[in-house]
Amino acid sequence: MPRPFEKRHFRRVPIAYEVKLIVEDRMISFPSAIDLSLGGILVDGRSPLPVGTSCGVAILLGAGKPGNRIVTRGMVVRADDRGIAIAFSKALEPGSLESLKELIHSLDPGAEEPSAPPESLAEPRPGLRNP
Repeated sequence: MPRPFEKRHFRRVPIAYEVKLIVEDRMISFPSAIDLSLGGILVDGRSPLPVGTSCGVAILLGAGKPGNRIVTRGMVVRADDRGIAIAFSKALEPGSLESLKELIHSLDPGAEEPSAPPESLAEPRPGLRNP
């Protein structure tokens, strides 16, 4: 059975790194993330943060190893029983973007590349305006 088409731009990969969210003057730690893509991250836990909250995101790659982390900005786009979904800022710093791409590639080669729509959606269809 074919999987339903998702509007995601990047494939998600499962991860289990610790994540810290920085909001204003407080830091909220989550022991584990669920998945990650170049577009955002899903962390395991409930959030006191409402949808629309801007935050700093630190993905800790090595427990107890200072400097071994990826730091970026994002916004809470969903908070429910599945976890807290954070969309990364469109303007990632070049160092963070490259580190994120390397991490995702190391977990699932090719997942750092944009997803293409299924062929049936990419082909011109009669009655629809095609670019």
